[in-house]
Amino acid sequence: MTIAELLSMPVGQKVAGGFILTVKKTKKSVRLPDKRYIHTVVLFDNTGEMLADFRDPSPTEYNPIIKGRQISVIVAKIQAADSSGRAKVDQTGTKLFVKQYSIPTMAIDEYEQGLTEDEERWDKINRGKVRHGLVCALIRAGEIKIEPIADQSKEHIRAMVKFIMTDE
Repeated sequence: MTIAELLSMPVGQKVAGGFILTVKKTKKSVRLPDKRYIHTVVLFDNTGEMLADFRDPSPTEYNPIIKGRQISVIVAKIQAADSSGRAKVDQTGTKLFVKQYSIPTMAIDEYEQGLTEDEERWDKINRGKVRHGLVCALIRAGEIKIEPIADQSKEHIRAMVKFIMTDE
């Protein structure tokens, strides 16, 4: 389903199916009385852009929606948008309220192939931070000694970093 198709639907129309859209801009996150968060973003594809609200799956999870991320919309509903949202995004006066969604994942090779130089730099920095935290925790737990770290321990740490960073 495309943004153009979504924008042509009437308020109240339910949509489903796992169609993928990209987050163009994040606007705000609001915590509701039931402790869930609603994240307001602008979604886009090659047919246009649309305001959308994403509801976190449960009160115990905080899953901010990140600019540039692709989102697979599983269950959503077309709702009326407030005038400020309508004026900034589209003239239909509607927005998408996403009840269920997933974030498509990719293999580590696909991930690394798609990184820009700046993203590669930040990826290395983030991996270093994860590695640092693991080494500190392992030293505190008495699992490894400060000097020298055995090759077997290094391989174990690399495997844990890979798992933490990529879930593989």
